[in-house]
Amino acid sequence: MAHTGIARFKALDAAFRARARRGDKLYARFAALATLNAPQDIETLIEQTFEARSAIDQGLGAWRSPGGAMRLVFAAALVASNRKPVDFFKMRKALLERRKERGARSLSHGGSCAALALVAAGGQPWQVDMFYDVLDAIAAPWWRRDASREEMLAASLTVMGETASDAAGHLSRARDALMTAGVPKSHAEAAAFEVALTRIDPASLAGAWTSLNIAVRGRNELRHGIGQTGLAVLAAQGDGAAIADALVNAFDVLGQLKPKPDNQTAARLAMRLAQAQAGKATPIAAAGDLAAILAAQAAMVAAITAATTAAVVAGT
Repeated sequence: MAHTGIARFKALDAAFRARARRGDKLYARFAALATLNAPQDIETLIEQTFEARSAIDQGLGAWRSPGGAMRLVFAAALVASNRKPVDFFKMRKALLERRKERGARSLSHGGSCAALALVAAGGQPWQVDMFYDVLDAIAAPWWRRDASREEMLAASLTVMGETASDAAGHLSRARDALMTAGVPKSHAEAAAFEVALTRIDPASLAGAWTSLNIAVRGRNELRHGIGQTGLAVLAAQGDGAAIADALVNAFDVLGQLKPKPDNQTAARLAMRLAQAQAGKATPIAAAGDLAAILAAQAAMVAAITAATTAAVVAGT
């Protein structure tokens, strides 16, 4: 019997793709992922999401970020968290106004990702000062900054009521725990932004990381699929062997979809579906919602890069 999360994803994927415009089909899959744990029935969820999408289009116009099909994922995340586009607009305005007053750094995508993360986590506009305090505390030097991940973590920790110093401590401990467990430094630094929200037991992480890597050996779709950053995030779930089985199941399901997602898209979907089977589809608050958005961005960039490379090669 299929896991209930997998079955719901397949139903959501079919429903979103049936309603999505032609250029939105890729993003429809990430909208399905963002609404995996939403309480509404699928028909209601679809109607509310496309209504929210229309409101976002009207409120942002043609040129403001998020652009185009990405707005479908934003709308899905808002509906799944029982928030409205007006909440997103108010938060975005508050973030941008306070940024100017503080002389703070520019936010990615015109503040849209940070606004969504705060709103989806249950935040309110009066918390934007705390958000910037936390963001400053966890920010890496500009030359190695991962802006979207930093903003996601800052938003989630702000709504959880963490102070700036506590937030920096959570990130540092997650990074140290991952590296101590044997995760390569660059992957540990990337994974730490999500692992910092899980309150993992550092003593158990090394065993989970080892068991997951052992389980992945010989399974090419896993070893070359989600990469070591993804494996590090999943290791924080605990049972490495069970997570590996969940990944196999997820890739099998994705391989049956019509049309079949490309490798980059499938890898990111599989990681979140594995978490769904482990009962961790939404790690904490906005992180799960924003994960879908970040994955969609990465998948689109990869697709554009591949197409550009192919065109250059063909022309030489």
